[in-house]
Amino acid sequence: MEALQANVSSSRSLDAEIEQALANRDLEAARVLVPKLLAEPSLSADALLHTGVNLAQHEMFAEAAAVFARYVKDHPAVFEGYYNLALAELALRRYPDALATIRKAPKATPDQEVARQYLQGKIELTLGQKAQAEQDLSAAFTAAPQEENYALDLGLAYIRDWKYHSAKAVFDKAAQFQKDRPFNLLGLALAEYLGGQNAEAIETCHHALSSHPDFSAVRVLLAFALNMQGNSEEAAQIAAQGLRDPAPFPYLYYIHAVALLKQQSTDYGIILKDLGLAERSIPNCSLCYLAQSKAYQKMGEAGAATADLETAVRLDPELAEAWYRLASLYGQEGRQSEAQEARRRFAALKERKANREAETLRDVFVKALGQNKP
Repeated sequence: MEALQANVSSSRSLDAEIEQALANRDLEAARVLVPKLLAEPSLSADALLHTGVNLAQHEMFAEAAAVFARYVKDHPAVFEGYYNLALAELALRRYPDALATIRKAPKATPDQEVARQYLQGKIELTLGQKAQAEQDLSAAFTAAPQEENYALDLGLAYIRDWKYHSAKAVFDKAAQFQKDRPFNLLGLALAEYLGGQNAEAIETCHHALSSHPDFSAVRVLLAFALNMQGNSEEAAQIAAQGLRDPAPFPYLYYIHAVALLKQQSTDYGIILKDLGLAERSIPNCSLCYLAQSKAYQKMGEAGAATADLETAVRLDPELAEAWYRLASLYGQEGRQSEAQEARRRFAALKERKANREAETLRDVFVKALGQNKP
């Protein structure tokens, strides 16, 4: 009996030490203490849950997964252990393991079963199992439409699958429970914009900014939608306002420059500065180089314009407009064989009628919504 009490006391002490190390942001100390805790022969469910959650909140997912694995081993009949282990494995990108873990969790309460469906769908989506993911996420959202993450993940699943009408329906329904929530409004506006409802997207963005004036991502979408509508002047104004934020969304630099170009602005210094900042902030921004080439061409610097277009098609070989403009510049420079090849590439891509700007916007916001959910 005394030995058991000593073990319990020791594990409580280690649990407290880990908690203190995390509170002090001494992650290395916490990392060293976790194996010592797991070496203890007897650990309570509460201690394991508390420590695992604390580690996960400090993004120490490998250590959290080890703690939750011990939880599952010692308390196999408790749903929470499996659920939290699957979350940690998901964060570690161990997707098959995460799916196997949540699927073998024991029967649970109705609310926990809904949570299981949601997490299954989230993992299935990362594994490319779109049909099953949509089914599970839809079931979870239907059962608990008030859960913001359920709406966001289902809406994003539909947007990834180009089902914009379905995505809009999800965000519309979620709005009944999450009035004026910024990410729900952004998801709704994105579904409207990509679904061809430009005026509705603009209205939704204005509504979102009235409640959340510092929401930089909404400003980008609003500026894109206004520019698509032909209102480049207002688009430039909206983007310029966003650029005054402490940490502006990088695409604001791009859309500000593009809107100025569309207005036939000769403020090339500002345009090139914005595009330079966008290129440094946005990985492989082929659209940035395409816009930059237009500025250089207007400035009479054909060589720089050609070089930027070559960079654009290297980054994105399916950027039809860049091939079209390259064909013209190559022709002017007497590079006829290269001009012919550029025309051939453009003709092949034109048949697909792809809108690379809309596709890029879609991918950017899907990523932003997925990473910045509450």
